[in-house]
Amino acid sequence: MPPWRETASKLLPELGEKILDPEIDTPYLLWFEIRDAFERAYDASPRNESLINRVYGYADWCMAAPRGETATDDLFTCTCVCFYEHIPQHQAARDDMPRWIPYQDFIGSEQIFRYHLTEEEFVALKQHFDTHRHDFVPRPTI
Repeated sequence: MPPWRETASKLLPELGEKILDPEIDTPYLLWFEIRDAFERAYDASPRNESLINRVYGYADWCMAAPRGETATDDLFTCTCVCFYEHIPQHQAARDDMPRWIPYQDFIGSEQIFRYHLTEEEFVALKQHFDTHRHDFVPRPTI
């Protein structure tokens, strides 16, 4: 089992069926499923904080994994394209971003977070981040 699948299986057991689905044969396809679960976790009442935390943990793991030779097998690229770029499109997740992403990482990754936003939307997100820059609480690495 590839490490990206094995780690997802350990961190996100509630997605086990999707994680082990042979049709989901790339980390890109898996991230689509994870992002759907992430958004549902924000939409739930009450929010599924445990799942949100573990999705961010899996994203951290992917970002720290050794780089692939191409975009096809590069977990860093996959996580940016399939997860981080889309967070600002979901209002509740967008509003909660400063709690999970350090301000300096947000500023350093501006191109990723602005990809699906208009200039006006990005300026508003940046102002939100600036206002809530002290909401970030470091979490343990997985």
